[in-house]
Amino acid sequence: MNLTQAEINRSGYKLPAAPIDSWRIYDENDPIPGYFQFDWLSSRHPDLYHQFALSTVGLMKKLHTLIDLTDLVVLDIGAGTGRSSMGAAEKAKRVFAVEYYQSVALFGKSQLQQAHATNVHYINADREHLPLPDNSLDVVINAWAELNPEEAWRTLKPGGHLIQLGAVPNALCGELTSLLAPDYAWLPKDCAPLEVFEPGYPDTHTTADNSIWNGIPVTGSINIQQFTYVADYQDYSEAACMLGRLYGPKARHYLMTRKQSTFAWRLQIIIGQIKK
Repeated sequence: MNLTQAEINRSGYKLPAAPIDSWRIYDENDPIPGYFQFDWLSSRHPDLYHQFALSTVGLMKKLHTLIDLTDLVVLDIGAGTGRSSMGAAEKAKRVFAVEYYQSVALFGKSQLQQAHATNVHYINADREHLPLPDNSLDVVINAWAELNPEEAWRTLKPGGHLIQLGAVPNALCGELTSLLAPDYAWLPKDCAPLEVFEPGYPDTHTTADNSIWNGIPVTGSINIQQFTYVADYQDYSEAACMLGRLYGPKARHYLMTRKQSTFAWRLQIIIGQIKK
């Protein structure tokens, strides 16, 4: 089923998923959904987004070295196809995976069934109105997603942790950031140096002693961990195909000419303990 961009907009969060692998056929000069439109891309092609999202695996592996989620109740806002929720569920007692797009939540549930995971529960809801009680959660995470900080604060117990996971601000497209920045005005022009994407580049840990973070009160220091993670897609043509659909022909050409199946990220985890 082909949809125009207008039809996608009208469908909103109820947009149906396209058939598996249908993202491989598109107009390279005028794709629908367009490049970088991750909400629409993931809702229309959750299988593409799930295959691509190996950076989230790296984020969750690192998170487990920074905080112990054992026996905690975790909320994952903007859970997507479930990679972050599944990562949290390795230790957590229970994970609530909030996802606005129905097609994405359905795909995520299918992944849970395949993995026989019983402690992750999808909730089809909006981050602006979380259907969870006040003071009911130990940890709120959001990976590559936006959140409503006040809603996160409301649902967290006193002393609970709010955790944001994603790329460092000057490397939003990983090792391709400097290549793509001239073509997209919203990308930072002061891109991270290429050396930070080398395997083994040192981690950095900093703290910010703020009493307010994202408009909500926190106690103690905000901890910021930055590290390099290299995702390996095994097959360079497959990696080029995925990155090309998400980021455009420059990305596809970059991986194809190098015959490169890996993709490096400089990632960041920010952890704050909320105050009530």
